[in-house]
Amino acid sequence: MPHYPFDLYSAFTGSAFGGSHAGIIYDGEGLDTETMQQIAREVRAPATCFVMSVKDREVSVRFFSTAQEYPMCGHGTLALMTGLIKRGYLDIPCGESEEVYLRTPASSAAVAVNHQHDSRVEVMLNLEPAEFEAASIDEELFERLFGASMDDLDSSLPVEYTRSDFSHMVVPMSSLQGVQSLSPDFGRLADHCEEADIDTVMFFCHETIEVENTVHCREFAPRAGTPEVPAAGTTNRALACYLARHALIQAEGDVPCVVRAEQGYEIQRPSLVTTRMILKRNLPTDIWVGGLATQVVRGQFSL
Repeated sequence: MPHYPFDLYSAFTGSAFGGSHAGIIYDGEGLDTETMQQIAREVRAPATCFVMSVKDREVSVRFFSTAQEYPMCGHGTLALMTGLIKRGYLDIPCGESEEVYLRTPASSAAVAVNHQHDSRVEVMLNLEPAEFEAASIDEELFERLFGASMDDLDSSLPVEYTRSDFSHMVVPMSSLQGVQSLSPDFGRLADHCEEADIDTVMFFCHETIEVENTVHCREFAPRAGTPEVPAAGTTNRALACYLARHALIQAEGDVPCVVRAEQGYEIQRPSLVTTRMILKRNLPTDIWVGGLATQVVRGQFSL
């Protein structure tokens, strides 16, 4: 019976019982795609990472949800890089920072890894800017899908759609109460997202629970296998670009603009996703999304 080292991390949180779970299967290069998908369903995390190889500062990985393979995964990357350091696959001493190259079968990205003096690992994933187009949804369908009224939307801002590694619909809300009161019909929402080619729907408002944060978010992704997402890096890239596009955040010169997005509170998994980027006339460049990950399980997976 083969055994594989296995960890479970909570990403985008500095403590247990928050963030978004990601499993890690180390030494997984001999597993076929069907077995990886079966393991991901068994782990039942929003993402399971399968380490294909680690060579110097290049990491090859495959990311799976319970339903599909991901081209890239923000919260999985936080878990993965932290786990590789803690298990000794990546040698980045405390107090030092390195840039690591992350490769999946469909995509690649630079990752800034800061092994802090307190032994925590901050991981920031470099992502391309999101490009948007107008999106619309009629009032009756909105109420059926989300159990809310379109009167709760921020009428000064548009609903927009963007596609990169995933496709997202970004929906601005006028109040924290409006975001908290959303009650999706996940079956109907999954069908609608399949028809409209939407992987995730991100709702946000400027009113926050923690005063130091920029926005409060809720994200729904039944099409991708996670009805409500506690935290996601790639979606928050889209949200940060939306905020920049509509001049809702500002920065001076070459000083990075920082967006702190709180997410997961409604499902008792509080999370913090940080996005840093340079703004030039409301156009975002040099985008880095990430935060901390916390180990909650360490063991082995047996087949």
